[in-house]
Amino acid sequence: MYRILLVDDHSIVRSGIRLLLKEQYGTIQIDEAKNGSSAFGKIMDTTYHLVIMDINMPNTDTFSLLQNIRAMAPDLPIMIFTIMTEYAFAKRYLQLGVKGYISKQAEDPEIRKAVHAILCGKPCVCPDLLEKMQDDNHFRKELDPFDALSNRELEIAFHLVRGKSVSHIADTLNIHTSTVGTHKARIFDKLKVDNILVMKDLATHYRLI
Repeated sequence: MYRILLVDDHSIVRSGIRLLLKEQYGTIQIDEAKNGSSAFGKIMDTTYHLVIMDINMPNTDTFSLLQNIRAMAPDLPIMIFTIMTEYAFAKRYLQLGVKGYISKQAEDPEIRKAVHAILCGKPCVCPDLLEKMQDDNHFRKELDPFDALSNRELEIAFHLVRGKSVSHIADTLNIHTSTVGTHKARIFDKLKVDNILVMKDLATHYRLI
């Protein structure tokens, strides 16, 4: 019997995926968590065949959570299920070892196919991302400056180029505004830019947005 953990702060999303999995597999154990700390505690106590996880949850540093999970359970398959399908984010998570990256806008058959593939030991990403991955030769020939950013810096850079204020980013990521400001300065330094507009142009070129 498969044991699956659903990690999402929205109960309607967890309920929808639970129903989808029950229809597909019948007898299946499904646990739920609404944030990173709860998810990590469950993973410590239970052996799962798959974790389906959002990457944008309150009070959760998902990059750090994923790294901690990989350190404790390196063979545990993880499928990212998110509305954030920007290529740079997907690439970073895939580099960290997730087995799937699926959009929340995917239709039910695509979600079922992804879950089945990962449970069978095969990686799976949504079609749009797969096309970008296959078309990544141009970016392999030049250094992607965003690769120099830490996971947290990449996350903050994403919000900055989307026009979010420092205070909004601090609230979203549950960190101090001074911390965001420090990261912002480091981001500018690493990317060799001096304003958001230039960084946005760079982000567009390297498909962060």
